[in-house]
Amino acid sequence: MNQHTNPERGPLLSDHPHPRPALRRITEILAGSGLAGGVVGVIGLLVSGIGLRLPLLPLMAVFLVALLLLLVQLTVLHPRVTVYEHGLWIKPLLWPGCWVRWDAVARIEDHTLIRRGQEKPRHTEHTGRLIVVENGLSLPFVIIGIMAGLGRVRVFGISTFSHTGYKALYDTIRAHTRHA
Repeated sequence: MNQHTNPERGPLLSDHPHPRPALRRITEILAGSGLAGGVVGVIGLLVSGIGLRLPLLPLMAVFLVALLLLLVQLTVLHPRVTVYEHGLWIKPLLWPGCWVRWDAVARIEDHTLIRRGQEKPRHTEHTGRLIVVENGLSLPFVIIGIMAGLGRVRVFGISTFSHTGYKALYDTIRAHTRHA
């Protein structure tokens, strides 16, 4: 069934994709390629390290995994958000979409993973929020909570640079959050 006609979600209220779809697509391709190459690299380092009995190669694999976590963060930090009457449809770059009911949205925090403000006179101000969700989001979203200093919670971000209609999206989420 189409995600826009699902009776459990209610009617579609608004959609908030990335304002530059071509840039988003390029980012998706590069992040996917980086993750695939990183996984091949980790496997190669482990196999080579064990096969050749070189203990530093498996250690390098650990560091490569740490770098891959940053790529995973990129893929889930600012997902496409579609607002329905009964909740949010969250679609990250590479991972399957997730359904989040309004009662699962726990709180809104300041976005600690972006530079706020206006860097140059011709730029718009960059602001954003992190949305903490109790259930409904997949495991990669925990990386955002950890990196943002919020602990092992599942989080996604919204910002003025990554979502069309940011103010309307933020106001809608704030209106449906228990601890806004």
